[in-house]
Amino acid sequence: MRKQDKPDRMKKFMVYFIGFIMISSVFGVIFFGFSDAGTSIKYNEFKFFNRGNFWSTNIDGREAMFTYLPSEIESISADDGAISRLRNRPQIDITSEFNDTFAEGIALAQYQMGITLGNFNIFARSGFTSQTSYNAPVITCSSSTDFVPVVFFTKGNSTGIYMQGKCIIAESATQADVIRLKDRLVYGMLGIMG
Repeated sequence: MRKQDKPDRMKKFMVYFIGFIMISSVFGVIFFGFSDAGTSIKYNEFKFFNRGNFWSTNIDGREAMFTYLPSEIESISADDGAISRLRNRPQIDITSEFNDTFAEGIALAQYQMGITLGNFNIFARSGFTSQTSYNAPVITCSSSTDFVPVVFFTKGNSTGIYMQGKCIIAESATQADVIRLKDRLVYGMLGIMG
């Protein structure tokens, strides 16, 4: 009788062990994904970590999240005056035309900017250049001040960041470039890129 107990215990142990491995694997995929998360890349003195769908870096104990690495967007033309105008501001206003061709990308850019800048106590207020049925704030380039600069996302023939009067224009030639512009603006604001 004792000889039969030992094989039964071994079978139970194997079933529990295999079940544990399977459940652990599922949780591993849920929390860490299939990607090569954990990869890190250094840019200047900043270390970026691959978090699956985005890259993050730590600045003074606060996390900043980006879709693209700085090296992937260095080619975007950015006026130094536009970037310096955004630095050290407690609030920036972000606007676009309600029916812009790239409205979906612009909305995502505004949302992502708000999250990242919020980690650094910078309020990003979003709106449109005209009144909408959503009662969003009306923000135009003429609303831009020295204390609260305005970033105007718009579709254009090329991709770049430049000043027009007191307003910062983030012009995008493609839908994908909207997010690249957003990253370029935030990198500049946080001093990661010039």
